[in-house]
Amino acid sequence: MAIDLNRFIATFFDEAQEHLESIEEKAMALGAGAADVETLNSIFRAAHSIKGGSGTFGFTQLTDATHEMETLFDGLRKGKGQADANTVRVLLDACDVFKAHIARLKAGDRGNDPAMDGVRAQLIGYRASGAGAAAPAAAPSKPTEESFFADAPQEKAGSAYGLFEEKEAAPANEKFGFFEREAGDAPTEPSRRKGDSSSIRVSVEKIDRIVNLVGELVIAQAMLQQSAATSAGADERLTHSLATLDRNTRDLQQAVMSIRMMPMEFVFSRFPRLVYDVSAKLGKKVNLRTQGRETELDKELIELLVDPLTHVVRNAIDHGIESPEERRAAGKPEMGTVGMRATHRGGSVIIEISDDGRGLDRERIIAKGRELGMAADESMSDQEAWGLVFEAGFSTAKEVTSLSGRGVGMDVVRRNIASLGGSVSISTVKGEGTVIAIQVPLTLAVLDGMIVSVGGEQYIIPLEFVAEAFKPGPNDIRTIVNRASLVAVRGEQLPIVRPEPLCLVVEVDNRRAALLVDSLVGQQQLVVKSLDTNLHAVPGVAGATILGDGRVALILDVATMTRTTASRTRARAAA
Repeated sequence: MAIDLNRFIATFFDEAQEHLESIEEKAMALGAGAADVETLNSIFRAAHSIKGGSGTFGFTQLTDATHEMETLFDGLRKGKGQADANTVRVLLDACDVFKAHIARLKAGDRGNDPAMDGVRAQLIGYRASGAGAAAPAAAPSKPTEESFFADAPQEKAGSAYGLFEEKEAAPANEKFGFFEREAGDAPTEPSRRKGDSSSIRVSVEKIDRIVNLVGELVIAQAMLQQSAATSAGADERLTHSLATLDRNTRDLQQAVMSIRMMPMEFVFSRFPRLVYDVSAKLGKKVNLRTQGRETELDKELIELLVDPLTHVVRNAIDHGIESPEERRAAGKPEMGTVGMRATHRGGSVIIEISDDGRGLDRERIIAKGRELGMAADESMSDQEAWGLVFEAGFSTAKEVTSLSGRGVGMDVVRRNIASLGGSVSISTVKGEGTVIAIQVPLTLAVLDGMIVSVGGEQYIIPLEFVAEAFKPGPNDIRTIVNRASLVAVRGEQLPIVRPEPLCLVVEVDNRRAALLVDSLVGQQQLVVKSLDTNLHAVPGVAGATILGDGRVALILDVATMTRTTASRTRARAAA
């Protein structure tokens, strides 16, 4: 009986994409002229795998082109020539064409692709010309590795940034050209990414369906608990059974959510190529270091994080890292460093993007803010000044380029992160570097929330933003002319978001505010429902949930609320 291969095509496309990402990652080692045999073997095997799969499905152009790449690296690994920076360029250009061609194939376009003919001819010509056969240029001197996330500033000679600490150089086999990994962050082969032989591929739609069903089960279980709690003389066996159901439902929910979790490896693996291309275009020398590639995050969040992180990393190279000449004049090594680190903190993931560049210029930012008509003056705190860079249309670039200067960027980053229920903060030292920290929840499907009552309605505040709760005394609240009311919290005057009897202190983006409510109802793990599906986005509202009594409660967007209050306070002060 004939085998229908069409049902395997989707798997081939996924695997081909993984192999191409692996090739790009390994290519970073070739630019330093110090590629080992295993790196060449890895690229050869990836090209061979794509060739075999494409041949099975009759994708002739892809088969022929990857055969030429395979032949090139078969020769290199056997000592016929030496990989160099030109090899990297040829390899990356070929991967770009292969990706575009695979996208055409996925869309059902089986016609001739001239770009594939071109890249095949380029690979044949490159191999035939003997390019790379000459002795390679000397590899750039190895930059000093630095830890970007030391707990305290280090007073060391040669330290480019007070937050950084020098470390011993990594072993040669952990060097990836301009891309270095933290010790313990071992490279991940495509086969490992897919799992071992006991793993199976399951469509995201099936997993999402299970997640939704478990969410409905959690809501139904909460309703049963609510009914039992309000029923007089509830049976002891019923109470025990509901407690067991609650425990098993939570375990089931955690097990299902873990299926959606993916390591940050899938995000970080995209950035060596980005750093290579952007730094080459700007004529800068940049070393990328990553840490926490094993940190897991919901697949949906991982996909939505790529664009904001891409913009932040580009900004770090374009605006943060100086040119080699500027760095020499400042007493820094010619090669700048961009770091990416992911860590878990409670129910959130913190992603920090750091650079050892010029840092933010407070005076220039405030002056630009005034020029754009923003409420900006010298009395602003540093955090308020850094917040200006997130305003729409803000840019300090002196000229418009393909990478920056159009005033479209960090405002989009903040908006995108806020839509994920996250926040963005900046810390910087002029002349030494900048760290941008992005905090996002582990998943968009569930959250631990504080249920509060205001005006007879119940609302949800994500627990991760709640710092404390207390009842303010009559002398704790102050009203200042042209400014929002303030409440005294242990010597700190916090703006009041809404005047009611009970005070809930929230903290986000390094800003604290007092949200006053009628009462605290309780704390509960909740299933998040998006409003965007059936309604439009509502300012100040991040989503909704169904409570145990069947009522719908809105989840407050604390980041937007505190940011809006701070903006209004500055505007009133400037008036």
